[in-house]
Amino acid sequence: MKQVNFLLFFLCLTVAAPNYYTQSSNPQIKQLLGKWKSIRNKDKGIEINIKFNPDGSVKYDIGVNLRGTYILKGNKLISFFTDLKTNKVEVDTSIIEINGNTLIQESIVSGKKIKMSRLDKTETNSKQIIGKWESDNYNGYYAIIEFNTYYGINVLLQVKSIEGSFVVEKNMITIFSPTTYRMRLNYKITKNIMTLHNLENGKDLTMVKLTH
Repeated sequence: MKQVNFLLFFLCLTVAAPNYYTQSSNPQIKQLLGKWKSIRNKDKGIEINIKFNPDGSVKYDIGVNLRGTYILKGNKLISFFTDLKTNKVEVDTSIIEINGNTLIQESIVSGKKIKMSRLDKTETNSKQIIGKWESDNYNGYYAIIEFNTYYGINVLLQVKSIEGSFVVEKNMITIFSPTTYRMRLNYKITKNIMTLHNLENGKDLTMVKLTH
């Protein structure tokens, strides 16, 4: 089955590439290029990031966004998150160790260890937890965690990533990938805001442009 999906993906690429390059000078496509982030989504806590590249490739990331608070007592980190489904507060206690730009977090309850690398350039080699961190990849999943000075914590758990190619025809974007085969999206761009309607599942999405 994987071989069939890959062959379909390869065939899609051979068809899509010429169409893309013949349209690459189209202002409509130039307006689309860059990174977009969801700002209004009916699926609570879900964040979507899409990056359209000049070579016709695309990366479509789906993540779960969790916001909470934390208390740091020495090397003991206590985190509080509200469950998106039940609205109940969940508490996690772990032991942390910071060496240079690496943070090791070990849960007291499960004993699981998570290794993270600092993303902030301003806090390089700082012993403080404040800043943005990215975890190692665990079975295809990774997270970006940000601790702020007001004891707030924001976690973006990356749960799915689609990479492939895209073509644009009038007001429709078609994304081809070896795993999903095809995703069709009706779109409209007004300044730096893009609205999408997914023809596969009927869902609507509003996105803001982050980079060109």
